[in-house]
Amino acid sequence: MQKSQLFGIASVFALVCGCNQGTPGGPGVQPSSTPQTYSTNKPVVENSKETFSLKLPVLSTSLKQGETKSVDISISRGTDFTDDVNLQFSSTPDGISIDPASPMLSKSDKDIKINVTAAENAPLGDFTVKVTGHPTKGGPDAQNELKITVSAK
Repeated sequence: MQKSQLFGIASVFALVCGCNQGTPGGPGVQPSSTPQTYSTNKPVVENSKETFSLKLPVLSTSLKQGETKSVDISISRGTDFTDDVNLQFSSTPDGISIDPASPMLSKSDKDIKINVTAAENAPLGDFTVKVTGHPTKGGPDAQNELKITVSAK
């Protein structure tokens, strides 16, 4: 099998499996010191045991105007990462609310449920909310994206 065929198969596998995991955080992560070819610098994992990452639905959460849906956010922890993690949501579009607005994943939590609500007059379309996990003892934040699609009633 040629290298290009293997790359194609790996790309399809990643797409099907939903392997978009965001960027890791925690004391085992250091910011990248080299420029990347993409618009953001990916952090460098120096000790995976002291890291965490946030897992969100790969597919968009679809809501109709006036509807609320529950969304699971899970955390994947390295074996030595025991911090609580505070979640923050940014780039939330007008007409979309998230409850609780600033949840915390305690060191014993594996996941948390949030409610995403589209107001009766929420704009229609596809939106991306940035989800940031901040460890209570410091270290780089983990980030991922929550995709939301709002349709008419």
